Order: sequence, then structure tokens, then C-alpha cells
Amino acid sequence: MVKGHLDQERANVRSTKPTTEKHEITTSHPVPDPTPESLAPETAALKTHFLYADCQPATGQIYTDPTGRFLVPSVSGNSYILVVYDYDSTFIHAEPMKNRTKEVILAAYQRVISLLKSRGLQPKLQKLDNEASQVLQQYMVEEHINFQLVTPGLHRRNAAERAIRTLKNHFIAGLCTTAADFPLTLWDQLLPQALMTLNLLRTLQINPRLLAWSQVHEPFDFNRTPLAPPGTRVLVHEKPSLRGTCSPLAVDGW
Repeated sequence: MVKGHLDQERANVRSTKPTTEKHEITTSHPVPDPTPESLAPETAALKTHFLYADCQPATGQIYTDPTGRFLVPSVSGNSYILVVYDYDSTFIHAEPMKNRTKEVILAAYQRVISLLKSRGLQPKLQKLDNEASQVLQQYMVEEHINFQLVTPGLHRRNAAERAIRTLKNHFIAGLCTTAADFPLTLWDQLLPQALMTLNLLRTLQINPRLLAWSQVHEPFDFNRTPLAPPGTRVLVHEKPSLRGTCSPLAVDGW
């Protein structure tokens, strides 16, 4: 039925363009700004010119730890994930890796540090497992990041261990929603959406009214980027110029 009746989505439906309409109020007498003393007690707190600010200390703590080998290598050759947990924003990030050599881990770590620094989250203290290579430790010294090595066998000292569990549970749940014939070798292509949906459920340590995703990226607009379970089968509309006269109006896709 869908392949025979599908049309292209109409324009200007749930538009994401901001409205710029301005309404001017004309009056023959100037209206002075009200003061809190001149307002009634029940309206004095509705609109004022006072601003109240609260300072929250930023610790700059981050935790990192690589996961074990995934079930199958991806088509891109990735088999591991480097999980990063930023304490102040509670943001959980992941970088896929081909292996766990010191060069590959260092490259993934550099991408993470560049992302956090570009968003104003300057790492100051890094906690990681005792398997950190000398190359990685030297890089942290060059970036003026203090680091602490977790005692062997005491995983609770590294908050990334809990972040790995949270991310793995969320990622496995997403994989289980995929179609039966979804190629598992595309697992790393589902990682960005898993990170997005996970951090849309987490609030900041320094401001619980904001989401972790908004702190590192930007406020998420569901109208602009609708979300669906990962790996779901979809029908993609084909333009009339790309199909025959009596051909189906859509083709199968992911």
C-alpha cells in the first residue's frame, strides 16, 4: 500500500525556521518601566529587571577506558570503543577503534580532547586505568592535564567503568530493535545515534536543568531531526524522473 500511495513530504510542515514577527505598540503617552514597588504583590514577581546568578565549580574531571572486543569487526575495521565520561556535563562519548594499540588509543583520545576543548570543557584531571601507555601519559603532560592511574582491580575508582555499562546497555537495546537481517557489521554506524539518544536522557552536574547533549553540542530539535529506533526498515520515496511509469513509488532502505 505504501509503495503505491507514497507522496513526497509536503513543504512548510512543522517548519524549523524561527518566527521574526514583531508587534509594535503605539500610545500617545510614554509608559515608564514598572518598578517592583509600584507593582501589586501578586504581580511583582512576574517580570523584573533583576538577575540572579549562581556559581557552580567546574572540576574538569574526565574518565576514560576502552571496552572489550565487539562481537564482529565493522565494515570500517573497528572492533573496540573508547568510552569517555565528562563529570561536569555527565556527557558520555565514544570513539570506535580498530585495535587497542597505543597509537590508535592516542589518536582516539586526541579526538575526544579536541571535542571537549572546542565546547569549553577543558579537561584538568584525567582518571584512567593503569594500562595507560607512556605515549598517552606524555600527551596529557603536554596538554597540561593531570592524571591519576586507578589501582588494579579497583574499578569503582574509574567512573568510566559505570559509563561503559550505561553505554553498553543502551547500545545493546538499540541493536535488538534492528531488523532480523540487519548486517551487524554496521554496528559502528549506529553509535552516533546511540550517543545522541543516551545524552538526551542525562542532565548536567553543574546545571540539572540542561541536558548533557545540549552542553557539548546544541539544543536538539526533534522537528528538524526526527528519531526512530536504529536499524528500522524504511521506504524511501523515489522521484518520478527516477522511476518508470508503473514502478513502485518507494524502494526499501534502512
